[in-house]
Amino acid sequence: MNADDLRFFLAVRQAGSIKGGARILKVDHSTVSRRLQALEEALEASLFERTPEGLVDTDLARAIAPLAERVELLTREIEDSANAASDARSGPVRIAVSPVVAQHFLIPRLPQLRTSFPDVTFDIVADIAPVNVLKREADIAIRQRPEGSAAAEPEALAMRVGKFAYALYGSRDYVERHGRPERPVRSLAGHEMIGTGNFGPGDPWNAQLDEPAAVAAAIYPLMAVTTAVIAGVGVGVLGCLEADADPRLVRLSDVLGAYALWIVTSHGVRNNPRVRAVKDALVELIQAAAPEFDGTGVMAAR
Repeated sequence: MNADDLRFFLAVRQAGSIKGGARILKVDHSTVSRRLQALEEALEASLFERTPEGLVDTDLARAIAPLAERVELLTREIEDSANAASDARSGPVRIAVSPVVAQHFLIPRLPQLRTSFPDVTFDIVADIAPVNVLKREADIAIRQRPEGSAAAEPEALAMRVGKFAYALYGSRDYVERHGRPERPVRSLAGHEMIGTGNFGPGDPWNAQLDEPAAVAAAIYPLMAVTTAVIAGVGVGVLGCLEADADPRLVRLSDVLGAYALWIVTSHGVRNNPRVRAVKDALVELIQAAAPEFDGTGVMAAR
C-alpha cells in the first residue's frame, strides 16, 4: 500500500465526491480516482458506496479514517522537522481567510508579500467554511470571532492582532430616497434593512433599537449583503474594512461593535521558517492596516 494514497482518500471523504476531492487537492479528478482505486485494491475492499446522492463511507472507511488522519499529521510533522532543520524558506504556504478579508486586505497586499518572499508559493483559501489548522488544512488562518468566543481549535496557537469593526451603511441612492438616520442611531423608522439572521451582527443590533427597521430581505453569505446594500435594497451592517473604501456606500452610524481579529497556526508549523516568516509579515501588515479594520480610517467620515 502507498501511504500517500491515504491523502486522496481523506480528501474524497471530506468532499463527498471524487471531483470535490480533486478540488481540495488541486489535481485532476482522474488522478484522484486512480489513487483511490489503487488504495481499495491494496486493501482488497471498497471504501465508498456509490449512490445517486454521492459517496457514502463503508465500515472500512469509517474504521481507517482516524488512522489515515494520524498518518497525514505524522507526515506533516516530519516535513516540518525537515524544514526547520534545513532553514528552508522556499515552498508553499496556505493561508485560510474569509472572503471579505481576502478581497479587501490580503489579495491587494499579495504583490508585496511575493516581493518579500519570492520563493514562497502562496495558496489562498478564501472561504466561509471552517478550516482546521491542526489537521493542516491551512498553515495560517486569519479569523474574525465575536468577543468571548473561541478563536481556534484546542491546542492551536492563536494570536490576537486587532479588531474587525462593523457599522451601518446604505447606498448613495438609498440615502437620497430615505434620508440619514439620526446619530447615534436609536431609530430606523421608515428604513428597510438587509437581514442576515444568526450569521452576522446586524439583526441583533436592529432588534434592540427603539424603532427597528423593517427587514427587506434576508441574505447570506455576507458578501451578498454588500451587493444588496449597494443596489439600494436596504441598509445593512457591513465590515468597515470593505465598506468605508467603497465610494458607492455611505456610513450611517458610528462603529457599532467589532469582532476580535486573530492569526492562528498549529504547533507543528511554529518552527517552519517560511511559515513563521510569512506569519510575522502578516501581523505587521494587519497592524499597519488597523484604521481600515477598526473603522477609524479617513474614509470613516465620508
